[in-house]
Amino acid sequence: MTFDAFEHFADPAAELRDMRRLLKKGGYIIASFGPTWYHPLGGHGFSIFPWAHLVFSEKAIMRWYGEFSKDGATQFSEISGGLSQMTIRHFEKTVAQSEFRFASFEAVPIRKLRPFANRLTREFTTAIVKCRLVPRSERITD
Repeated sequence: MTFDAFEHFADPAAELRDMRRLLKKGGYIIASFGPTWYHPLGGHGFSIFPWAHLVFSEKAIMRWYGEFSKDGATQFSEISGGLSQMTIRHFEKTVAQSEFRFASFEAVPIRKLRPFANRLTREFTTAIVKCRLVPRSERITD
């Protein structure tokens, strides 16, 4: 199981490789994460208003961050806990290039944006991603 972590992994592909190595035969991964990068608060603590992390450059946000934090971080990935700017598309691509496949996948919409949620808008209207990953070499079982 991995909850609220994929958007923080510096190298999600390496994490999936480690998960595969540790997974028992017949096992699977349950993953849930969010907010994704294009969510209104996808910048986590950097989202001082909706989509602030998309309106301002990373450099500008990190300069502001440096005013109250002395950790020396100059990129989102360098902050404590990291922030990998994980989008739904990037997550799907990372899984597609791994030894896993989706047994299930759900992009859970933001409640108030649900009427606008569809395949075209999901990057901006998804609250969290929930999925079950199984090794490509194994059958999907419930």
